[in-house]
Amino acid sequence: MAVRLVKRCTCLLREAAHLAPAMAPAGRLRLARVAHKTLTSSATSPSSHFSGSLTELVEKEQVFTPYPEKQEVDQLIEKATTPEELLELLGSGHHLHHNHAALIIIQLSRLLSEKPEDKASLIQDDRFQKLLHLANSKITLLWHGTLVRLLRSLYALALPRDSKVLQSVEQEIRWRMRRLSYKHLAFLAESCATSMQKQYSQELLADLLVHLERRWIEIEDGRTVVAIMMKVGHLSESLMNRLEDKCLELVEQFGPNELRKVLMTLAAQSRRSVPLLRAISYHLVQKPFPLTKSVLLDLAYAYGKLSFHQTQVSQRLAADLLSLMPSLTPSEVAHCAKSFAFLKWLNLPLFEAFTQHILNRAQDTILPHLCSMLLAFARLNFHPEQEDQFFSLVHERVGPALTGLEPALQVDLVWALCVLQQARKEELRAVLCPEFHTQFLGGESPKDQSAFRKLLHINATARLEHPEYTGPFLPASAVAPRPSVPDKKVTPLQKELQETLKGLLGSVDRGSFEVATQYGWVLDAEVLLDADGQFLPLRDFVAPHLAQPAGSQPLPPGAKRIAFLRWEFPNFNSRSKDLLGRFVLARRHVLAAGFLVVDVPYYEWLELKSEWQRGAYLKDKMRKAVAEELAK
Repeated sequence: MAVRLVKRCTCLLREAAHLAPAMAPAGRLRLARVAHKTLTSSATSPSSHFSGSLTELVEKEQVFTPYPEKQEVDQLIEKATTPEELLELLGSGHHLHHNHAALIIIQLSRLLSEKPEDKASLIQDDRFQKLLHLANSKITLLWHGTLVRLLRSLYALALPRDSKVLQSVEQEIRWRMRRLSYKHLAFLAESCATSMQKQYSQELLADLLVHLERRWIEIEDGRTVVAIMMKVGHLSESLMNRLEDKCLELVEQFGPNELRKVLMTLAAQSRRSVPLLRAISYHLVQKPFPLTKSVLLDLAYAYGKLSFHQTQVSQRLAADLLSLMPSLTPSEVAHCAKSFAFLKWLNLPLFEAFTQHILNRAQDTILPHLCSMLLAFARLNFHPEQEDQFFSLVHERVGPALTGLEPALQVDLVWALCVLQQARKEELRAVLCPEFHTQFLGGESPKDQSAFRKLLHINATARLEHPEYTGPFLPASAVAPRPSVPDKKVTPLQKELQETLKGLLGSVDRGSFEVATQYGWVLDAEVLLDADGQFLPLRDFVAPHLAQPAGSQPLPPGAKRIAFLRWEFPNFNSRSKDLLGRFVLARRHVLAAGFLVVDVPYYEWLELKSEWQRGAYLKDKMRKAVAEELAK
């Protein structure tokens, strides 16, 4: 008899353990009573040994305690419009239990969400402290949903970090973490993660991230995965990887807002998840849902920030924005132009519309917006049809305010004007004067080094393209080439070009590679041809393009300097054979310095399959460059 009783107890305890995670705290006492009755009946009635399992008994006697029926006090809590109405319920004769106390605290946080100045006085109120004590006295009996909402409310009310009630709620949630549904975990992530990270329980946040990652397969809807990705995805690399996988699974269910949120989250974290970006792009193209103005602007920003080029998406964004142009503000136009510039997508009708929009609303266009437009045009080397009117507006607004701008922005603006061939003497002088440019000499930060390279380009523009400009210029010590970066990655095109040229030259002294000029540009190769088209030794002759020339002999009559410039895929506008503005400026400067230029674009080089074809290609290019020069 004793053996049978022990076996029966073991079975009951095993089934109780299986059912416990799914049961609410309030149902535990009921379950215990049912188990006690079962054990008693099993001990006293041998015939009941196999009469039924614990599950059947649970079904006969309701184990899960439902939410209590709504009482009058519940309605008063819901209808309260002031904190005082809620606090008065504590002493009005109503029988308040622990769940009522939690609901009142939740409602108080909602009412005070727009009145942060009243939170401190509420926390000091004795009635509020009684509510906290009542809710905490039986915290283990609170339902899961009420408990997580209570934590959010305590964070919203800015309870002190050392509050015992707050710590008790946090600890209870940590104990229940395994039993919380994934929706409750997502609610905590969405509403409480920021507070946990900044000033509250780091341990609770760590547990939350672990459970979100372990149970990611339980996510069933797009809204949940997007919310978690936005709120806590940046806190855990492994969780973010799981969420990206889930996004790929659920992306068909996403609407335009969900797609926008996912893209903005990826952009904020600079996560270039190519499979996910391809899937989102496919649905943006294939689904006919309308895109609002705000969605279009955010999509353009995200694609530009991530440098993800998808032709059909770019075409749709450009077409939809063009139709909405009258409703755009100058600020939105500037941000949109900047996004397309990062994306390297030059849609001529759209950019002409941008220009016209700015000219039509010149009075509403402030200087930062105009600067963004100018920098976008320079990056894409876009010259509008109404060029004179646009640049008159630019000089009118930028000129007087130039010296008052941030130094790095001053350099960017003058550099952009140089790219677009619109720089004036006073603008060149403003950034080349010693009082200004010395702050960038010897700078080690990437920002300072970028500004200094642009100063070199501005200095080259002043020397080569503005003969009327008399100074000041950068000092000779500043234009001397700096040491190259060690272990710089060599591209396949660069390597093959050098090998082919070395085979054509036959001798090392007949050519130079990676020639750093005083203009801030590096030539891929340089050769010198005499009047008969034969290679000459470079080191014997003067080289004014070098900061420290080695040779002293003047060039023979009819000799030609040839510069080889390779153009890789990133040097071009997207889906175009037009160079970006930076490289157009480089080519102009090299030509103005007296070189004949041999362009070696990637799309032509890829078609050459053998060493002989590459050598013949370069010889033909040099002959054409010389012939064009003679034809002039």
